[in-house]
Amino acid sequence: MISLPYDKKTFELELTGRTRIRITGGEFPPPLPDAASALRFALENATHSPPLKRLLPAEGRISILISDISRGGGTGILLRHLLEYLRESGVEPARLGIFLAGGMHRGHSVDELESHLGKDVMSRFTVREHDATDASSLEDAGSSSSGAGYRFNRKVMESALLICLGSVSFHYFAGYGGGRKLILPGVAAESTILDNHRLSLKADPGSGLADGCRPAALEGNPVHDDMLAGAVLINDNIFSINFVQDDKGRALFINGGDLIDSHREACEHLKRSFCIPLERRYRAVIMSAGGYPRDINLLQSHKAVRYASAALEPGGTMLVAAACSEGTGSESYWNAFSRGRGGVPDIVREKYTLNSQTAVSTYELTGDFEIYVKTEMNDEDLTRFGFSPWRTGETALLLGGLRDEDILIIKNASCFLPYVN
Repeated sequence: MISLPYDKKTFELELTGRTRIRITGGEFPPPLPDAASALRFALENATHSPPLKRLLPAEGRISILISDISRGGGTGILLRHLLEYLRESGVEPARLGIFLAGGMHRGHSVDELESHLGKDVMSRFTVREHDATDASSLEDAGSSSSGAGYRFNRKVMESALLICLGSVSFHYFAGYGGGRKLILPGVAAESTILDNHRLSLKADPGSGLADGCRPAALEGNPVHDDMLAGAVLINDNIFSINFVQDDKGRALFINGGDLIDSHREACEHLKRSFCIPLERRYRAVIMSAGGYPRDINLLQSHKAVRYASAALEPGGTMLVAAACSEGTGSESYWNAFSRGRGGVPDIVREKYTLNSQTAVSTYELTGDFEIYVKTEMNDEDLTRFGFSPWRTGETALLLGGLRDEDILIIKNASCFLPYVN
């Protein structure tokens, strides 16, 4: 039996008689022995920046931007250590504002916020969820070279100091998460987010993702370049804290400093630690999206499918374990398939919406591969996107005719990125 993460539990996969299948993506580097001390070291030995303590203003609001629950559990742990460091440095709780920089993600219930950040943090500090559609809370910050306007959360813009605390992970069209992404899309206006995400598609949006928009790519990535161009306009005083976490939210790496340089340093660490070199592609890949919250919906789970596809031969078979307990996760993603899979390119050409690039990516994936998904979604909703149900009793049939050497298992496909040398 092979245990694959699935929602908040595991899915036990039985592959009777198959003993030589390669299994990867299940071994994480050891966590830092003392995350609090590692964070303190990062704050005091910053990358291309003065130490955080020297940047603390004598007065005025300090805003802390953090990721939402879809990015894993490490944020809440490190936030508490950061708040304690700020207390020791003489910053009163009343001067601190914590913002969930979720861009256009859904809001959170009180229980989810308390689970994510802790009841003590919720009771002692002001915690706000950014609303990208609330025009009254947004402010113009400037324009890009293309003329698109940047608008951000006014309270964040007016802060005397902005601290970005985010996990760095692979991202299927922005290259990497974290860093500048906490600002754009994190606390940006809906119009700014749409302008940015539209850059992920080619000039003919129905023809695929733009060149340079792929995981682990920053150079020549138009989405990343636009994120940086907007992020540096929001505030003159920014300190970035970046961390890499394992599947349990434990910190494996922490650094801090300049928004751009410290993020790049963290990205390089992630790439060294979580890229899986392959000598060839496989005829079948069995993978888990990584369990909750990485498989919370199809929108999030798709990212892991995109990463794992790099290990699969054209026309190959992929078996995906992704609970998707909240269904699709995006109305715009759902609507892009309103005319069936084949209608996606024309719908995206007619009007760009928030997750058009996810629809185009899904259209490409389901055209290139046979993808079967074990999920809590009903069959009708799943097949709408071009996927097929993975009924575990049919696993042997789906893998029939394949040697063990033809099959690869990736246990945490949202965290690890395969590539062929």
